[in-house]
Amino acid sequence: MGQLLPDCMPPKQLPEGVSDELRHHVDLHLTIDRLTDSHPAVQALRRSLPPPYRRFGGVILDVFFDHCLARNWSQWSAQPLPEFAEGVYTALAAYNGPENERLKMLRTALVQRRWLPGYATREGMARALESLDRRSRFRTPLAEAPVLLDSHGHQVDQVFADLFPALRAAVNSQTRGTY
Repeated sequence: MGQLLPDCMPPKQLPEGVSDELRHHVDLHLTIDRLTDSHPAVQALRRSLPPPYRRFGGVILDVFFDHCLARNWSQWSAQPLPEFAEGVYTALAAYNGPENERLKMLRTALVQRRWLPGYATREGMARALESLDRRSRFRTPLAEAPVLLDSHGHQVDQVFADLFPALRAAVNSQTRGTY
């Protein structure tokens, strides 16, 4: 939930009764976002995207990086992705903390549709971008963004290979080294 909450509910809106553990995981999410957005290779990759994609480059690259992670999951974790995903779905289904309508819809959709392993395929990643496009309040090019992998896929893979170990090290420095 710490990974979903900041995308659906501003951290300042979290009620006082939220557990320290959940606040810690929200902070980890924010750290990951901040490090990703400030990473020089990510910034250069985002600038290299053609208009109109550049404006939405942060969202597009987040999904592309999720795709990289899922495709190469076994390189980063001994636990198989489907097993990890089932643990996530169980935790999401059991969650009974604060949530707004947007978070409730996203949490329910993740549990019901079992999206996480789908990020490993281009089709699954494209579905995620289409879903983001549909939920947007204004017109975006997100649904068409997978075409960028034809011209930028190698660069995306290289940036992710550089970025992910740095993110992992940052998260491990804020935890007990379990990631």
